[in-house]
Amino acid sequence: MTKYNLTPRQRELLKTIVEQMKSGKAQEPLIPIISNSGSTLMGIQGNFGRNLIGDLEVLCKVDLLGFHHNSRGTKVYTVKQSAYDAIENNFVIPENQVPTQVNIGAIIRDMSGGNVQAVGFSNNSELSQLVNDTDLLHKKLDELTEQLVDVVKSELPSKELMAYIQTIEELKKEIESEKPSPSVLQKLFASISFLGDVESTISLVTRVLPYVYPFLLIASQKLASGG
Repeated sequence: MTKYNLTPRQRELLKTIVEQMKSGKAQEPLIPIISNSGSTLMGIQGNFGRNLIGDLEVLCKVDLLGFHHNSRGTKVYTVKQSAYDAIENNFVIPENQVPTQVNIGAIIRDMSGGNVQAVGFSNNSELSQLVNDTDLLHKKLDELTEQLVDVVKSELPSKELMAYIQTIEELKKEIESEKPSPSVLQKLFASISFLGDVESTISLVTRVLPYVYPFLLIASQKLASGG
């Protein structure tokens, strides 16, 4: 049985939102209102503290809330069916949503042969151009690093976060090297994906994998092109 990795405050926030939505007292989109005295959601009574936005973002990252920007450019939120299910099931993640173990070694071994599906890129030629342009590759890897670090920074203590960032930097250097090593890539990818780390949570692994995947695509293209 796997549960969502949420703090007690985040669970109470989601419970309140779902209860207010079910009673008809609240309507979508949910609009946060921030003031010096705390934070509220329009149409919902209660003060949700100074970290409301951060808590809403976490609920989005675990796929319980959705969001979009309104005409004023303000981020507003919607409630997903998974949120109702989470409350009903005491925050237990349904089995069909729990990710299966990913064999990074198998992925790396397959990198040097076959076709690479350029998910996240407009086409394979764009991916090929990227790995053959040193400046573009470096810029893209920096961009992906920023996105990945943003996902994990609230989950890791400062010391572990610094070690995680260092691992990403090692991965970037390996990808940018003339002939990347599949065995080194395997180890680094497993590390940044938290696979095999018994202390990591399923929800954290779930959140980072979509951000790790573009790194995998780039590395696979680099290997497929002969380094």
